[in-house]
This record gives sequence, C-alpha cells and structure tokens, in this order.
Amino acid sequence: MRKLLRGGVAAVVLLVASAAAVLGWAWVETGTALVRHHERPAIDLADAVRSAPVALGERIVRVRNGCVDCHGRDLSGGTVVDDALVGSVHAPNLTPAGIGEWSDEDLAIAIRFGLDRDGRALVVMPSHEYQHLGREDLASVIAYLRTVPAVPRDAPPIRVGPLARVLYATGQLPTLLPAETIDRTRDFASKPPEAATAEFGRYLVTSGCSGCHGAELRGGRIPGAPPDWAPASPIRLGADPRWTEDGFVRTLRSGRSALDERALRAPMPVELVSKLSDTEMSAMWKYLSTLR
Repeated sequence: MRKLLRGGVAAVVLLVASAAAVLGWAWVETGTALVRHHERPAIDLADAVRSAPVALGERIVRVRNGCVDCHGRDLSGGTVVDDALVGSVHAPNLTPAGIGEWSDEDLAIAIRFGLDRDGRALVVMPSHEYQHLGREDLASVIAYLRTVPAVPRDAPPIRVGPLARVLYATGQLPTLLPAETIDRTRDFASKPPEAATAEFGRYLVTSGCSGCHGAELRGGRIPGAPPDWAPASPIRLGADPRWTEDGFVRTLRSGRSALDERALRAPMPVELVSKLSDTEMSAMWKYLSTLR
C-alpha cells in the first residue's frame, strides 16, 4: 500500500511539474509574440479616404463587419472577454478621441494587417477577415470613423491569461494574434459591383463571415471561444437541398433557422445580420448555395 501511495504521489508531482513546464514555456512563447515588432507595409490611402463615401463606411462598421460588436454602439470601446483563465481584452476607442493621433495609414494597417503603430500585433483584432476588404471599403471605414462623435474613454490594459497562452503557443488559438498569420504582401481584394450576384456574395462572406465559420465555411468550434459559445454552423448551403433563398433570408431576418425554428445562438450577431439589405442577402445566398 505504501508503495502504491508513493507511486501515486510521484505521478501527481510529475504531472504538476509537467504542467508547470508547459505553462512556463507557453508564457514565454506568447509573451515574445505579444511584444514582437513586425515591419509595417505602406498603405497609401489618404487620397482615397478624402473621397470615400462615408455612408458606405458606416454600413460596413455597423452592419456588414459588425465592428460595434466589440467596440460598442458608440465605438468608444467595450469588453471582448474578461475571464481569469482566458484573460481580459477590451476593444479600443475608435472615435476621434481615441484615434485622433492615428494617421489614415496607421488605421489602414491596424484594420488590414492587425498591427499597431509600433508594429506589434493587436490582440484578437479580426484582420484575418478584414484583410479581404477592398481598397474603397477600407478607405470608407476610415472616413466614417473620422466623423463619429468623440467619446473620451480609455481602454483598460490587456491581460492574456494562462489558458489563452497555452492554446496560442500550441497553435490552437491563432486568432489571439491574427497578424502573425497574415500575408502582408498580398494586394487588395478586387471588389465586384454591389449587386445580387454570387461574386458580391463571396466578397461579403469572405470579409465578414469566415472568421467564425472558417476559411472553407465548414463551421465547427470557434478558436478561443468561451465554452458557452455554440460551434459555428457550416454554411456551405448547397450541400443541403432543404435550404432555399427564402429560407436563408427568413433565417437572417428572424434570428431563427428556417429548417427547425431554433434560435441562432451567440456569437451569431443576429441583430446586425438582420439589417442586411435584400441585395446583400440575395448575393450571399447566391454564393453560399454554390458550395457543397
């Protein structure tokens, strides 16, 4: 019995030591990535921003790409996650009170490549989606942000917790620092005309849905998501003959699946997608219905 007890204690000690070693390694690996400086590609958008349609930028920020989900309705910032194990991340202030010292190029690089003014990776900034925005759309977003009312508000410091560090260091949470995986040599996406076409639908889906539903839109667990978040559904809708355009539109408008009337669960931004226009929804359907 004593031998068994000694063996059990030794196993527990070994397990604790191994866990501590993994955590220590992950802490250093993630800490290094958090302070790493990257070369910032030049993005000359100043002229484009001056002539960009502000209304288009407002639509992208408030509906298509849902920036208000993290940055708040007034865009002065908000809590993204606050958890002892995962960490504490607060979205920064995007009103002129927060970005007044940022140039158009600074903002473009932050949105498109997920890098701050020092070249460090922004935490959980979904640039892996926003890198697919066309030049005009990106310029319009910046033009709109310059027009919103200034709201003085400072974001608390970011803290990356032990669980997030282990997941990131082991390759299971790339969305912690998307800038680390983005190809900064790629050119802007070519944006098709805004019409009810599969081409425009692909553009909308790639730049607005792929972050949760995956690059291939096959769904599954969202990397780094809290445990109460539902897995993202596959949205390759051509694979299921039960889906029709009418059903797809009703699902987005109502927040309930047209197939079984179940409510769409977080983090699906039901309030935002319900505001998509008929043209936007039709375009998305035309694209998604081609995927099997």
